Amino acid sequence: MTQLDPQEQQQPDDSQPIPRALLIVFGLAALLLAGALLYYAYGRLTTGDETNELLESIPSFSGTTESGGVAPIQPDFSNVPQAGDPAPDFELATLSGETARLSDFRGRPVILNFWATWCAPCRLEMPELERAQAGFDADDGPIVLTVNQQDSAELVGEFFDEVGLSLPALLDSKGEVGTTYGAFFLPTTVIVGPDGTVAAVHRGMISRDQLDEYLSAIPPSEGS
Repeated sequence: MTQLDPQEQQQPDDSQPIPRALLIVFGLAALLLAGALLYYAYGRLTTGDETNELLESIPSFSGTTESGGVAPIQPDFSNVPQAGDPAPDFELATLSGETARLSDFRGRPVILNFWATWCAPCRLEMPELERAQAGFDADDGPIVLTVNQQDSAELVGEFFDEVGLSLPALLDSKGEVGTTYGAFFLPTTVIVGPDGTVAAVHRGMISRDQLDEYLSAIPPSEGS
């Protein structure tokens, strides 16, 4: 009987598959990198026009079917309020069980912040909005209205308690107001002037400096 060479018996098998755990680690790393890149680009969006330009440059948002795939739905910003347009009035339930209308705050700047509890950038910017509100005049200064998108009142309440927020919380349970204002990406902030006209639209996280810049651009005759 032919004896096998011991070296041949111990020769490693190069065809062994990569361990599953290692594949998972590589996959998570790739997802985190992609998420970071999207977050960076997303947070830099400031106007509806810039958003449309960016989306048109990305094949997955361009509506093209050249690759043979199904064209995804492209958000349509053409029929949503832009700077200079009248801000559509609305009525929503609040976390405290009351109702609030946009028109209730006519005569002072209104900062509409569309957000959700599952939105990480929303969670990061919410304390900044809380600090901003604390610095505004309580009587006729700007007011921040957080407009939650389709979360339950329980989730919103838990989040507000967790972060220690006292901002007005409006519940857009069906997302209809968010759709009207073009809040297809979260967070989206719409600043309405005292005269009820949209002063600015900001898509992505908003900083205090950016917020102050938008507010300072409102003509003194309207903002004071």
